[in-house]
Amino acid sequence: MLGKLLKYEIRAMGRIMLPLYLVMIFAAGLFAVNMRLGLSGTAKTVVEKFALITGFLFFAAILAVMVVMTLMVVQRFYRNLLGTEGYLMFTLPVTTLQHIVCKALTSLLWIVIGIGAGVLSGFLMVGILSNIPEFMEELQEAWRMFFSTDGLAVRIVLFAVLVIVGIVESVCKVYAAMAAGHQFSGHRILASVGAYIVFGIVELILGTVFSADNKVFGGLVGSVGRAVGNIPNGSMLVFILVALIGVIVYGGLSWYLLDRRLNLE
Repeated sequence: MLGKLLKYEIRAMGRIMLPLYLVMIFAAGLFAVNMRLGLSGTAKTVVEKFALITGFLFFAAILAVMVVMTLMVVQRFYRNLLGTEGYLMFTLPVTTLQHIVCKALTSLLWIVIGIGAGVLSGFLMVGILSNIPEFMEELQEAWRMFFSTDGLAVRIVLFAVLVIVGIVESVCKVYAAMAAGHQFSGHRILASVGAYIVFGIVELILGTVFSADNKVFGGLVGSVGRAVGNIPNGSMLVFILVALIGVIVYGGLSWYLLDRRLNLE
């Protein structure tokens, strides 16, 4: 049942996000072509007239992707599990934890696809603006460096894991804030925003207490770094661990409030 739920959720978000990603990529290509024509001096007057239009379209597409993605993460969770649809969703043969996992994984998937679309847009612009053969040679050189430089591949993989876990933590934090705000009888949206701010303040306090200058955190980074034979890798492993703790805390809080203290009235 979880698979069917994931399939439905992915399609529901994809109907909105996928066209936006395609628009962003198209806008990037259009903007790059316009810039290339301007650099070559072809139809300079016409190009100048469209430069601001295509540039505005590209940056508006980026902004739209970020805003709509944030709204979708909030809306899909709030409407499906905390709104009137919650009466139906919680009658399905799916546990509360599976509902949360489904929402988090779907959000992660479309955010990662969005990052990929942004990277593709960047490559498309660079490819159009630069000399194609030279650009391909630079890509090949970067690929060779990726595998030849000692430890670089491991660092990039760890960074990718950190980004993924960090995204899941951020999404779970939003879910926990909405679940906490829904415990109030009125002004639930305002209460959710307040809960999110409180979570941020608590994180800031804990981050200050356990900062890099603190012997506990610094010692942990050093110990992990020595264990893996590389201090930078050890730092990323510690940050991944911290993010995983955040996923457990916020995910656990969301589960508890939805499973034990759910109030759909």
